Amino acid sequence: MISFRHHVASLVAVFAALAVGVVLGGGPLSELGRDDDEPAPQQVSDSSAHAAYGDEFAEASASTLYGERLSGQQVAVLSLAGADTEITDGVVTQLEAAGAQIAGRYEGRTNLTSPDQQGMVDSLATQLTEDLDLGDAVPSDLSSHERIGRLLGRAVVSTQPEGEAADTTSGTILDVMETGELVTAPTERVGRVPFLVVVMGEERDDATATALLTGLVSGLGTAALGEVVVGSTDSGDDGDLARLRAEDLGDVATVDGGETLVGQVSAVLGLAAVRDGVAGAWGAFGNDGAVPVVAASTSGGTGDDAADDE
Repeated sequence: MISFRHHVASLVAVFAALAVGVVLGGGPLSELGRDDDEPAPQQVSDSSAHAAYGDEFAEASASTLYGERLSGQQVAVLSLAGADTEITDGVVTQLEAAGAQIAGRYEGRTNLTSPDQQGMVDSLATQLTEDLDLGDAVPSDLSSHERIGRLLGRAVVSTQPEGEAADTTSGTILDVMETGELVTAPTERVGRVPFLVVVMGEERDDATATALLTGLVSGLGTAALGEVVVGSTDSGDDGDLARLRAEDLGDVATVDGGETLVGQVSAVLGLAAVRDGVAGAWGAFGNDGAVPVVAASTSGGTGDDAADDE
């Protein structure tokens, strides 16, 4: 038997599809006899209504879908250079609505993923690794940005479910990265937490930049118990998030549509799925569907709880 929870989650996926209908476009028959630059008023009205309804439904059902799965969970948020503040703030709002605690908000600066600064990043990663004796955690044969990702991860996140306290090593890493204008960190050093949400920054459309971003995201994912990368609908369609998804990210989850409420709710559900051991690509252009609907337990348990309700 399909449980009520599964039914609600499925409905959110349906309305998410409706909400992005304006992006995906109408059917081919709807364009017959119409000028390409002049959409029919009724079509515009219907698309707006679908989008509004999808967001209203997501807002009304979000708390039911979240349940207690992220209650008290410590999460760090990293917004890359040029990230849309509305996406970042919206995701943070939904994380807090789900009961998560934002342990720290970090900002990646342009130098962090700029191809022009790759040499500097490589040298800094080598220096930090040697000075802090982190060779085992940050092997020298990794790319420059996978190493810097692991180092930043060592300062911000942890693979331990309960997290770890901030220490001299994490403080030194953040101090050096701030001096090198790679990141901006909270003034008060906070502990290392299990989960990380990364908000995509400005579009680069450059193969080298994609490789650097892939290394950074992969390195951070290795250092964290779970990681979700959030981007806009356009980025998931034919932008940096789409190119990132084509690479091997390990167990890192991705969500597009971050500029919409549906996408922000999906980002939180994606983090809950990662917490339960399921990583995927979700959103309007995600291969795993519009909305994460796995392990929809209200008890804070794993996917087995959801299965018991069927």
